[in-house]
Amino acid sequence: MSGEPTERDLLEAVKESLNQVGSLGHFKAELRAAVMSILNKNTNHKVPSSIPEETKVINELIREYLGWNGYIYTEQILVAESGDNGAKVIRENLATKLGVLDDNKTQKIPLLYYVLSAFKNQES
Repeated sequence: MSGEPTERDLLEAVKESLNQVGSLGHFKAELRAAVMSILNKNTNHKVPSSIPEETKVINELIREYLGWNGYIYTEQILVAESGDNGAKVIRENLATKLGVLDDNKTQKIPLLYYVLSAFKNQES
């Protein structure tokens, strides 16, 4: 044996390097999103051309939560699977749709936390 790295060794080294810098997860998510997009286009069932407003609001609450918590890849998959056009709803518009007052204190957390907290306070 010459001791030179094999193609498999090189692939493993690249994989490990990508994993260490966090790029591997990003690439996997991008690939999943692309596959989901292709599968959604090729299925017999059509995604409704207009998503109900309530669903859009819920998706945006979840999307904001995912982004705030650093679940960027999951957010990308949500956008691909939901048939959304990818444009985020401005937080101020989302708060208005929910009928909540968004101030300096509440802006530090995702609106989903704020809504959950308000709901819990109504119960007690």
